[in-house]
Amino acid sequence: MEFQAVVMAAGRGSRMVDLTTNKAKPLLPIGNKPMLWYPLHMLEKAGFESAIVVILESIRGDLTQALRSARNLDITPEYVTIPDEEDWGTADTLRFISHLIKVNI
Repeated sequence: MEFQAVVMAAGRGSRMVDLTTNKAKPLLPIGNKPMLWYPLHMLEKAGFESAIVVILESIRGDLTQALRSARNLDITPEYVTIPDEEDWGTADTLRFISHLIKVNI
């Protein structure tokens, strides 16, 4: 069976306000790598070659640069941006990206 990886990273970090005031949650550094690097690395180790990565529109440039700088990732992220002004939950976000999900399990 073939699987498709989706990483939901459009959270605003509202429970981490002290840490996310100046930096988006997926960009927070953990061991000199952005937080989002870790799930992508684990997906790569599991054999995935690509992943849909849902992020806020405003962090796309910074996130792309941070992951490029972190290196050691051979997985290809397919970024899908959510408008910053939207307050979507998980279900709304999945509905928004449903046209990209090709595997139904």
